[in-house]
Amino acid sequence: MRLAELRYEVVDVLRRLEAGGLVTGTSGNVSARDRETGLIAVSPTSIRYDRMRPEDVAVVDSQGELLDGGAPSVELPMHLSIQSSRPEVAAVVHTHSPYATAVGLVLDEIPVVVAEQAATVGGAVPVVPYAPTGERAMGEAVLAAGDAWAAIVRNHGTVCLGRSLAEALRCAFAVEEAAQVYVLARQFGEPELLPESETARLNRLRLRRLGHAAPPGRSRRSRP
Repeated sequence: MRLAELRYEVVDVLRRLEAGGLVTGTSGNVSARDRETGLIAVSPTSIRYDRMRPEDVAVVDSQGELLDGGAPSVELPMHLSIQSSRPEVAAVVHTHSPYATAVGLVLDEIPVVVAEQAATVGGAVPVVPYAPTGERAMGEAVLAAGDAWAAIVRNHGTVCLGRSLAEALRCAFAVEEAAQVYVLARQFGEPELLPESETARLNRLRLRRLGHAAPPGRSRRSRP
């Protein structure tokens, strides 16, 4: 059953995030929607990732009613808000990755500084206003960023979207890499951004791989 596979993937993704330093303790949370049934596998609350089992992963319906597993993450309303409003999204990864969170305190976006950012996220990563934890408002803040596949919630952390957990996971690592490169570069001077033509080319390749036409591009230089 696909749902059983998703519960296994949720645990695997959380452990990968912890190993990569994007979450610590029990921070961060992920969700994945079974396109066939519409049910959503969500990381459970307050269980260490090295002790988490697939059967601990919460299974909820589109209204958030718990059907199986442990109590879902407190950020469930955020996951439901995004999953219900963007049908192309089947996975959400929320981290407290340190560089991206720090950059979100001083920038309005992470400009495109590395090729992987353009190839994975599609362009600059917007920073959206803080929204209370545990409420749908956080999901609505991310949705306000338009068709972006990643956003940083100011004073909180990164939210990455994907058509699969693997895609959302790759996005999360790409955002943190871009933020880290930007911070390191600023210690030596003004970072040189990836040329807009190359950003557009990589984004077209990304969208072609996903089977979509390229949306109008946007480029904005934000500095602290």
